[in-house]
Amino acid sequence: MSNMFKNFTLAASVSLIALTGTAYAAEMDPASDISVDASYNAAEDTNAMEMFPGITQDVEVAIAKLIPMSDSPNDPVIRVDIRKLALDGDTILPDSTEFNQMEGVVAIDTVTGIGGKSFPINIVAVTDLTSVPDGYVGIAPSVDDFYNAMIDAFAADVAKNYGSINDEGLKGSN
Repeated sequence: MSNMFKNFTLAASVSLIALTGTAYAAEMDPASDISVDASYNAAEDTNAMEMFPGITQDVEVAIAKLIPMSDSPNDPVIRVDIRKLALDGDTILPDSTEFNQMEGVVAIDTVTGIGGKSFPINIVAVTDLTSVPDGYVGIAPSVDDFYNAMIDAFAADVAKNYGSINDEGLKGSN
């Protein structure tokens, strides 16, 4: 029963993110390219690259699901640099491959090189099962649940910020 409830909760969360993504995409102008890199791999005090070699592709795909893409070179380019993965601040991740903090910087570049924008993305996931109300069963998410939630939340914040940009040389919806 608890696994069924956990899967239902996860499915509901993913559906909400998908609906939110559809709303973002319907309201914003397209980007011509999305590229995601991870500069944390240069740091000596992290093992994130070994733990998550495909995270840049996962983030890129998640963002592309939320932001419409075009073939026009005149549309903005989204460049993401993931700078930190950590578990409660520690960048040496455990063998269980858990992390609950994800930080990065997003740059929106224009074809003219004028009016570009950049902004930080900082995501933290917490699970406080001690705050479960009486009569409820607390369910801790799995490592995969956390990973997917972190990727989806990171992408949703990129899309939200991208959609709010409305300066000359950049396309944005708000």
